[in-house]
Amino acid sequence: MADDHLERAIAVAARAFDGRTDRQGQPYIAHAIRVMLDVEGDDERAVAMLHDVFEWGTVSLREFHAQKLPKRIVDAVDALTKRQGESIAEHVERVRSSQLATAVKVADLRDNALEWRLDELDDATRAKLLRMYRETAEHLGTTLDEICGREVA
Repeated sequence: MADDHLERAIAVAARAFDGRTDRQGQPYIAHAIRVMLDVEGDDERAVAMLHDVFEWGTVSLREFHAQKLPKRIVDAVDALTKRQGESIAEHVERVRSSQLATAVKVADLRDNALEWRLDELDDATRAKLLRMYRETAEHLGTTLDEICGREVA
């Protein structure tokens, strides 16, 4: 019997993001789907769908654990979940401890820096987020421009 953890991850994300919108006013699930489509393999795709369920969704820890997802997926989602008061450096250090989390974080940054998404933001928010995305990329050992394959202005 095939492992159905990707299907379970999609179902959890759909519930967690139901009715939620991103900074651009788009359904939040669309971001998770775009990140999922930018990674390879069921494990990375499951993590991509779940990477923001605690920060931006409404799923409880109890509901999450009830899905009995593989430990490698739970650990990667945990690594990607930023803690309150945590610095970017601290967060990225934890992300880098997991290959799954690192791959998803790169795809997350690429999606967050899409030109059409950035263009929907006011100048102050755009500048603040770009600083954060650039710092995150640097802590990952790369640049936002390299991640995006273009110069991000």
